Formats: sequence, structure tokens, C-alpha cells
Amino acid sequence: MPKTFCFIFARGGSKRIPKKNLKKINNKSLLEITINLAKKVNKIDKIFVSSDSKKILKITKNNNIQIIKRPKFLCTNKSDEFASWKHAVKELKKRKILFDYFLSLPTTSPLRKKSDITKLIQKFSQTKYDVLLCATETNRYPHYNMVLRKKNIIQPIMKKSKGIKKNNILDLTTVGYITKPKFIMNSKGIFDGKVGYVKVPRERAIDIDDFYDLKIARFLLSKK
Repeated sequence: MPKTFCFIFARGGSKRIPKKNLKKINNKSLLEITINLAKKVNKIDKIFVSSDSKKILKITKNNNIQIIKRPKFLCTNKSDEFASWKHAVKELKKRKILFDYFLSLPTTSPLRKKSDITKLIQKFSQTKYDVLLCATETNRYPHYNMVLRKKNIIQPIMKKSKGIKKNNILDLTTVGYITKPKFIMNSKGIFDGKVGYVKVPRERAIDIDDFYDLKIARFLLSKK
């Protein structure tokens, strides 16, 4: 069976929500919610948390999860997370730890379910995609209700195209990403390869980017 390692990238800072990864929902931080979900997925062999934050790394150790100390230059608002993926793979290579599948579970999707991740891993093992991610139905269309602001004038991001149908447009989510270490090391980003997706319902696809998203997530999880 392929060996699947889960990676949780949780830096200490955040632009819109200070210390976002430590914000709590139902008395559990977004980091702990993600760790607890990963522990429930039988197909995950090991879990690692990559961070520059002493507090986050301490919580990680208290949850019996292995840590990867991430350098500060990979933890800024402008840092490319794919570079952090590379760093994690290199770090495990230094430790002479081998694995087959690289699964990233961002902390910003607290409403995902165990079944979403199990399905993601299973589909990846049965197909020949370089990367699998999670996507959901959209109600936003680039040629209709998404516009670009230039000074005091707005205009469509793109003109309506005959080749683009509404039901072919999806919203990407941060529910989960899976690929292989070799692809990460040989690529500059996830779209360098053949990318597939697993569909998740919109109610589980919320991506916490600001306080409004956090408020919605708290409300939805309080109902469960």
C-alpha cells in the first residue's frame, strides 16, 4: 500500500486574521481541528506540522504530531506555499524518511469531513493525475459577475466565450491537495502537471480568509 503522509502548513502570522491558525471554533483551534481530522483518516500514515511559530510547534508536540521547523522567509504574506511543500519534502529526505503520497490539509477548511479526504486519497491512488485537489460548484462567473476595477471604471474580467459553459466553472477550495514528492520537487506549482479534482459540497468548502469567513464557520459548526 502507498505510504501517505499528511502535512499541515500553519505559519504564525496572517494578514487578515492575526494568528489565524490559533483562532478557535468550539474551543478548538483551526490547527487542532485539522490535526484531529487527520488522525481519524485511516489512510494517513504520518502527520507533520510545518511552522515558524513556537506556540504552534508546542501545540503540535502536545498532540504527538511530528514537527517541521519552517524558516521565516517561507512564512511571509508573499511566500509561495508550494515552496513550503518543497521544504517539507527536502526536510524528510534529510531525515531519510521515504513516502509515496504528499497530502496537504490547510487549517482553513474546518468544515471538511473525513470522507472528503478518504475520497481524495482513494481517487489519487486509482488515477494518473499529478495532483488532485477539491473543488465545488460556483455561483460566480468571470464573464458575468466578476469585474476588474481600473481607477473609477469597472469592466468584465473576461468577455463571454462560447467555449465556456457555466456548469464547467468550479471554485477551488482548501479542503485538501494530494500529489507525489517527486512531482513537487520537479515542478514550480500545482498546475505544472495534470490536475484533477474531487467535488465537495459548498457547505463544506468554506475557506477562512477573513473574519467574516470565520464567523460563518463558527455559526455552521455550532449547529452540528
